[in-house]
Amino acid sequence: MKKTMLILSVLTVSILLFSGFKGGDGFTIEVSNSYAVATNADEVDTVAERLNLSEDEVASYFTQNALCFIAVSDDGKTQVRISRFADNFSSDVYDAENLTDEQTSRMISLYSTSYDTATVIESGGRRFAKTVETLEDSGGVYTATQYITVSGGNIYAITCYNPGDTESDEIESIFSTFKVNDMTASINSYQTRGKWMIPLIVITCGAVGLSVFGICKRLFEK
Repeated sequence: MKKTMLILSVLTVSILLFSGFKGGDGFTIEVSNSYAVATNADEVDTVAERLNLSEDEVASYFTQNALCFIAVSDDGKTQVRISRFADNFSSDVYDAENLTDEQTSRMISLYSTSYDTATVIESGGRRFAKTVETLEDSGGVYTATQYITVSGGNIYAITCYNPGDTESDEIESIFSTFKVNDMTASINSYQTRGKWMIPLIVITCGAVGLSVFGICKRLFEK
């Protein structure tokens, strides 16, 4: 029994030590199952079909625009696209929480589709530059909404399209689920876990020590 406890305790310490920090998971965002989704240029077949484009065209668009996510509704009229890339600006700023007012203005001028409509918003504790434009093409009037932030030294640009002359509730709902899980978020999580992880490791090590002492005691008694 004590030998089993020793093994389990050692495994527990090992797991705690090696899983305390997990970096660079990118981001998460939630869309309904009715959307066709692609996260790289090799899986664009369903997305291409809904956009009435060839797979090569969509794959090329992925590469040229540093896309890491695209979701298209079943009627092809609502879309969410996420670009992620690094440049000198994102490397210098590293995270949106470090942005000064001057840097925020520069971020908007560098990456926003419409400087005149840009506002700064908070979502999930993160700062975003937001722009909203009403546009028209052969398919009719639609709204393009863009959210831009910096995280882990990367620019994240979430660009959304929906029919009509205002941002739809659906787009707002989808955007509200966007979370960055990059190095910055992981560091914050690791620092929080550190407050309870060290005492837990000490307690577990104590249990291991007692188990070893008990085993040794029994050996000497023999």
